[in-house]
Amino acid sequence: MPASVRPRRPPGAAPARLQDLYAELDEALTAWGEVEVAQLRHYIAYRRMVNVASVTFRPKHEAILVYLKIDPDTVELEEGFSRDMRGIGHLGTGDLEVRIASAADLEKAGPLIRRAFEAA
Repeated sequence: MPASVRPRRPPGAAPARLQDLYAELDEALTAWGEVEVAQLRHYIAYRRMVNVASVTFRPKHEAILVYLKIDPDTVELEEGFSRDMRGIGHLGTGDLEVRIASAADLEKAGPLIRRAFEAA
């Protein structure tokens, strides 16, 4: 089965609320046509020609972290939602971290996800 149609699941330790939120996030990240998804050991990579987004789970913080391949200088960073990751080590690809802890956060992240995939 191609990676783009294989069901993806967050780690079993993720609370049910995060698993539901991830299902919505996965839909948003794969809505851009041919998107290859690779479930790696520490994160889930979303790519077109290059990696566009990486997803990690923070069950203790009840959040999903999405790293997008967007220049943080082109985004108005918001405390607790987005962060410049240049020069900070993290798993996955992308210089912009977006923290998703609710459906409202996911909706707010929509335009950033769109920008990352349009640039890929």
